[in-house]
Amino acid sequence: MTSKGERFVVAADSHGDQVDEETANALFAFCKDYKPTIRVHAGDAWDFRNLRKGASDDEKAASLVDDWEQGVDFLRRFLDGGKVNHFLRGNHDERMWHFAHNASGLLRDYASDGIKRIERVMGQAKAVMLPYDSRHGVLRLGHLKVIHGFFAGMGAARRHSIAYGNCLFGHTHATDSAPVEHIDGPAEARGIGCCCRIDMAYNQHSVNKLRHDNAWCYGVLFPDGTYQLFQAKKINGHFYAAESVKQY
Repeated sequence: MTSKGERFVVAADSHGDQVDEETANALFAFCKDYKPTIRVHAGDAWDFRNLRKGASDDEKAASLVDDWEQGVDFLRRFLDGGKVNHFLRGNHDERMWHFAHNASGLLRDYASDGIKRIERVMGQAKAVMLPYDSRHGVLRLGHLKVIHGFFAGMGAARRHSIAYGNCLFGHTHATDSAPVEHIDGPAEARGIGCCCRIDMAYNQHSVNKLRHDNAWCYGVLFPDGTYQLFQAKKINGHFYAAESVKQY
């Protein structure tokens, strides 16, 4: 690979105890080979379904301990080896901050303690954490932006490209892309897929999950802010990705 570029990887939506083990193991093996210096987890490291408004009795009964521990393990393994690490909180992660500011009693105390634990994980990984916020939760890697995602459904990619230009987003669990017209060239938003299970209890009857893909994005960021982008996704239980990028 040309020495002029810096390698990066962006993954999202590992969802704690709902992680897809095949995807996680493939991602960690890829990072070991590709050695990206910039690593970005684009949100929903935890599922926190227990904290969801309107959570079912089964969701409330699920172990928050397992969810927490697997979310921490994924983040630590993914960020290990990166020189520039970022964590963009997703809407599921943000539930902890919501309850810390809006709940009362034991739930507020639990959420406040959870935030401190997350901050310790970030400190250990030397990672910069951004909130789930449409303005302040935007990471800029040169001319490329990374967000968790704020739109869903079939038109999500196009709506993201209109709002954010060239960007990578999670949230939808789908590998999707849409360009919009611009005088300086088309701006493209790309859904990076997910690292969690495609089939989960909450989406059992959802047709939308048929669009979901286990995948991540990676590439090379050049000094002038331009970049080359690639995507690895599961095909028949396997992932295919390039270990090096050559300049011609």
